[in-house]
Amino acid sequence: MNTAHTINTKKVLAVALLLALASSGTALAQRTQGSPAKSQQQAEAAAQAATANAEAARDSAQSARDATANAAAGYGPQTSMHASDAQDAANRSVNAAHDAHAAQDVAATGANPASGAAEASEAASAASAASAQAQQAAEAAVQASTPPAPAVPATPAVPAVAAKQQVNVTSIPPNSTLSTKVDFDSLDADRDGNLSRTEVGTDTTLAINFGRIDADHNGRISRKELAGGM
Repeated sequence: MNTAHTINTKKVLAVALLLALASSGTALAQRTQGSPAKSQQQAEAAAQAATANAEAARDSAQSARDATANAAAGYGPQTSMHASDAQDAANRSVNAAHDAHAAQDVAATGANPASGAAEASEAASAASAASAQAQQAAEAAVQASTPPAPAVPATPAVPAVAAKQQVNVTSIPPNSTLSTKVDFDSLDADRDGNLSRTEVGTDTTLAINFGRIDADHNGRISRKELAGGM
């Protein structure tokens, strides 16, 4: 069972016992004489509640000391301060528990059991309050012993990028022969067996790709160049 669970269990027990005490503590304080047996039971319950609170306070103080021992670099002084507060509160709770047991003895053996029971109830309440302070200080020590978690930056949304389709643009269809698609004779106006830039001006494909087809770069396209340039 871990320390936090132990503290909570003891605290629940202590609170339950104190609730039982509250219903009769005031009446006992007002009476000088009453049922000795009932007063003794009341005092015993108060002493048990005080003991449970004192034990919980000691556990809290130990938790604070552990936090100090394991504090991250630079966080020790602040943690130690809270641990000191937890220890002081635990000491007060333990002293109150001792007072409750002393009052229980008075209720058991004294001439006025009701008065002893009332004192035990008050001591148990003091033990409970000090125990709660010890727990708060221990929680503060644990929190102060470690640096705060760094803020995680929000991950920016990645815009969807449309896939780009690679397109190879060519003005001349591959593996084709223009000689079968071009009327060479009709373009060869001077009938010299070659096509000049002027002569192919009416054929857009030839005009655009004239330099590529003109293999010997003489400014003219022969039938051979037209057939093999593609």
